[in-house]
Amino acid sequence: MIRGTDENSNYDARNATRVRKGYAWRVYKRLLGYVFRYRLRLAAAFVFGLFVAVSLPAIVLGAKGFVDIVFEKDPAVVEAIKQEAASRIERVLPWAPDGLDATVGSVIDYLRADGMEMRAMMWLAAFVLVVMIFSAVSRFVQEYLSASIALNVTIELGKEMYENIIRLGLRFFERHTTGEIIARLTNDIFTAGRGLTQVFMKLLREPIKAVAALCIALWIDPYLTAIGLAVLPPVALVILRIGRSVRKRMRRSLEKVAELQSVAKESIAGISIVKGFCMEASEVQRMHREYRKLQRQGLKMLKADAAVGPITELIMVCGFVVFIVLSARKVIVGDLSLSALGALYVALGGMLDPVRKLSAVNNAIQTSVASAMRAFEFIDLKPDIAEAPDAVELPPIRESLRFQDVRFSYTGDVDVLDGVDFEVKKGEMVAIVGFSGAGKSTIAKLVPRFYDVTAGAVLIDGTDVRRATLTSLRGQISIVTQETILFNETVAMNIAAGRPEYTEERVREAARAAHAHGFIEALPQGYAANIGESGGTLSGGQRQRLAIARALIKDPAILILDEATSSLDSESEKAIQQAIEEFVVGRTSIVIAHRLSTIQRADRILVLDGGRIVEEGSHAELMQRDSSIYRRLYEVQFASAESAPANGPAADPAAE
Repeated sequence: MIRGTDENSNYDARNATRVRKGYAWRVYKRLLGYVFRYRLRLAAAFVFGLFVAVSLPAIVLGAKGFVDIVFEKDPAVVEAIKQEAASRIERVLPWAPDGLDATVGSVIDYLRADGMEMRAMMWLAAFVLVVMIFSAVSRFVQEYLSASIALNVTIELGKEMYENIIRLGLRFFERHTTGEIIARLTNDIFTAGRGLTQVFMKLLREPIKAVAALCIALWIDPYLTAIGLAVLPPVALVILRIGRSVRKRMRRSLEKVAELQSVAKESIAGISIVKGFCMEASEVQRMHREYRKLQRQGLKMLKADAAVGPITELIMVCGFVVFIVLSARKVIVGDLSLSALGALYVALGGMLDPVRKLSAVNNAIQTSVASAMRAFEFIDLKPDIAEAPDAVELPPIRESLRFQDVRFSYTGDVDVLDGVDFEVKKGEMVAIVGFSGAGKSTIAKLVPRFYDVTAGAVLIDGTDVRRATLTSLRGQISIVTQETILFNETVAMNIAAGRPEYTEERVREAARAAHAHGFIEALPQGYAANIGESGGTLSGGQRQRLAIARALIKDPAILILDEATSSLDSESEKAIQQAIEEFVVGRTSIVIAHRLSTIQRADRILVLDGGRIVEEGSHAELMQRDSSIYRRLYEVQFASAESAPANGPAADPAAE
């Protein structure tokens, strides 16, 4: 088992260690662990692969036997064949009824009767046809079972990766692009699955075919068989060396695919900006550069992959030329019959053909390993925000929420918060204002433990939030942010946040409280209407009201509004502000202010500057201070509003 890694670990350092010898095998061994979850299906695939593998040897032996029996001219040799057949029946089938050996002898005489040569060959053709039909059916079943195992492993990898990713902290999503994450959830796991499909289609079948053919060849002529086997060591060397190159190229190609997906997602998500600023040409060039990078890596991988077959076949042909010369000499001097030579040719061909196919299997293995490495990287990541082993259930807030000398840094170099200390009593509404970059939104992220403080503590009723279970902590908090996050689902599903216990009436009540019921009812399907990706079918104000309704339906003990009305027009803002004022009554509320006019009724206002609280008081108290930052912010915003067009947006000196 590969050890889990912390999501904060340095990727370059970790990846550098992964070139060490044996790591690829451990990754593949772990991948096989997923395969062996389907032991019954794997065993069935092996059995049917065995049937396919023995079909060629059965045809070779059957054909050689028919030819020897039908066309042998020496009666003494025929009698010896009868005695050998009887002896084998007695050894292999001791329970067979008496007289079976005599019956076999009669069949041999029947096949050798005058004028029966053509009928005997028709029997041989029928035998070959039956074996091939049986082989075809077995191959279909074996390949279907193998592919289904690989598909199931792919799905399991995807589910495990997503389950782990969705539990990681925000820091992980800030360090990895959405395109990279999606690439690993799709390209990487499906590439690993395709590699497994090839492996289990051929690896369960081709080695058995090769061994069976080898046994027949050794039985016919060990010396010539050894000559034929002389090509295997150089073939194996070529396969291994090129396979390592394929794995390296495949990993780099997957990285380029992730980068390409990131660029494509950015362009599509920001399509309004692209078109508004006439950026189409530059975005096309940007994508072309990513495609060229992917093309270069892909061609290198294809070159390595394409080289395996021709090189392998060339080595085999060289060995086969030597084999033809030596075998012809043995036939000329009478050491080998023509029927035996034909059977030997077929047997060696049946042995070398699987070897050629297995060269492609090695490349498939290397492809799977490269993809699995990237998949397991994300599966093994450990969240930087995790519950303590002795975490306790945190009851709804009874007394206060407190920031106790809190320091926080995103990078470890510069503190965003520097000794922040304040308390919010139960039912109190505290607003936080400040210039851009003061650390306002960071405070909102620390309460539900999206990040952990660098120093100090965030306390709820005296309990450090790091000692509480995440469910009990976040279960009593609702957050509405400036960036409205909605899902490609129905209106009702977005308000209920996927919680099936919320009834239709409760959803409607939350919508009414958020002043969203009216526009929802006007939609063609009402609450059952699908709002599209990110709520694209709704206006900005409508999307924000849905987000507020989602916060209201939770009936939280703690409410965090992070510039929740900043994207609303004046009419919507007024309606939402009224809903918020009704909703915050009796709730512990932290409001990150965008428009200072919306927080005048706050019990207290905290002014943040440079990561510190520099002022505190009510709106009236702060406005009475001539040199206060709050008064300066308010006057600048008021003056901007005076000069702004009607219904136009006010200036935003306080936005972070």
